[in-house]
This record gives sequence, C-alpha cells and structure tokens, in this order.
Amino acid sequence: MRDLRFYFFGHQCPHNSYLIARINNIAAAENVPLSITDFTDDEETCRRLQIFSPTMLLVNEKHRLHGPFTAERVKALLDDEGFAPTAYAVAQSDDVVEGDLIPVTPESVLNTCVPCIGSDDPGLCRGKSEWIKAKLSTSGLPHLGYLHHVGGTCVGGVEFLPSTDVPYPIPDKGKDNAFLTCSYISHDTRDVRTHPLMRLVDDLRGLGFATLSVAASRGVVFPNGPTSWFERKGFVDKGPLITEELHRADIRYLQLPL
Repeated sequence: MRDLRFYFFGHQCPHNSYLIARINNIAAAENVPLSITDFTDDEETCRRLQIFSPTMLLVNEKHRLHGPFTAERVKALLDDEGFAPTAYAVAQSDDVVEGDLIPVTPESVLNTCVPCIGSDDPGLCRGKSEWIKAKLSTSGLPHLGYLHHVGGTCVGGVEFLPSTDVPYPIPDKGKDNAFLTCSYISHDTRDVRTHPLMRLVDDLRGLGFATLSVAASRGVVFPNGPTSWFERKGFVDKGPLITEELHRADIRYLQLPL
C-alpha cells in the first residue's frame, strides 16, 4: 500500500512548516493517503516509532526519512525505489569562532531562518517563534539557548529543553537533566557551535541542572552530529538509540555531567 505518515515536533525546527506544505502537495499529486501527527505531547508515538529527531516521514509504513526531504525522493520511495542510503557527512572543524551570543527568545529566534533555511525572511520562522513563546511560558526558563551571530548575521546556535519536556524516548528523563534539542550548524572550515554550547553549559549549572544530554549521529550531522565533536567537549557516549538506515545515521545518546 502506498501511503505517507508525517510526524513532527511542533515547530521546534523551522523546516517543519514548509515540509508539511510539501508533503501535502506530494500526497495530492500522487493520490495517496496522508496522516500528519504533531508528537509534541505524544510520548507513546515517539516510543512506538523510536523517533529521536524533530521530523520523521514514514513512506509505505517502512521507509523512514528523519529530516528534510525532496519530492523526488519521496515519490521514488512510494514506488519502493530509490532507497539507497545517503549520508550527510561533514568533518566538523575545530577552528572555534567566537561572535556575539543572543538568548533564544520568541523575538531572536526569527533569525534562525538564515542558518537553518538559507533565507532572511523572518516570516518563515513565525511558527518557531510561537513555539518558543509557549515553551518559555510552561517551563519558566529565561531562555532556551543561545544564537551565535558573527558580523551581524546568525550563523548557528544551541537550543535545549528540560528533558521532561521532550517527547523522545530517551533515558534519564528528570528535572535535573537538560536535553539539547538542536546544535547547529556543522562546518568543515570553522566551528560556530562550541561558543554557544559553552555559554549554555554555564547557564544550566546556575539553573539547577546536573546533566546535559543529546541524541546525535555518529558519522553524519543530522541530528546534531557528529558524535565525535560532542565527545571532544566532554560528553560521554551512553549507548545506541536507533540507526536510520536511509541516512546512514547511527544515533547515539550522549551526556555531559555539569
């Protein structure tokens, strides 16, 4: 049976809005059933399907795409073709860049459209802005991470939630364990991720957290990889979570004592 099932973590990722529009268009063009599920408060769905990233597309109930996708690849998978694994690998540089850090808030997060989507149109991140506003309201936290600006432009950042607010089936959920929802962006010529991460680590200690955890891929950069970068920052590999075959993504659970 040809069908599509799209699962997403609210608007945690700026890609989600246009991926929903894209999958609706594909389903209509291919005349296939489509279900769309926001798993923000649905831990059971994440446990059953073993979801550890902000989007997951299930094609024909067997082909898993756990990140942004093209219409061409989805159409091929609908016909049970074109499922040779492809790896999105970047050799993360250790050349640390230190620009300006801005707390992740509903206002500042509009700038994530530049590094995440490659557009300076803040309207593409309106959904994420509202999502951040809701999460700040329920968590009582002053911010949800830091955006890294270099030369006046957002080049990346680091975002987190209390692990109890994350629907993924990760170990060690508790009020003293923070979870890194996104660390971005990997480059082979510079490291824009270390500076915001180190600032966040300092803040988390003051906010009463004892550990910082992350789901990251071993050999590829989505989600949050490569794991070797985190290990160089002091994170300990606590074991496997899942391997996403179509992405060659061996997703691991790592944790940093604070």
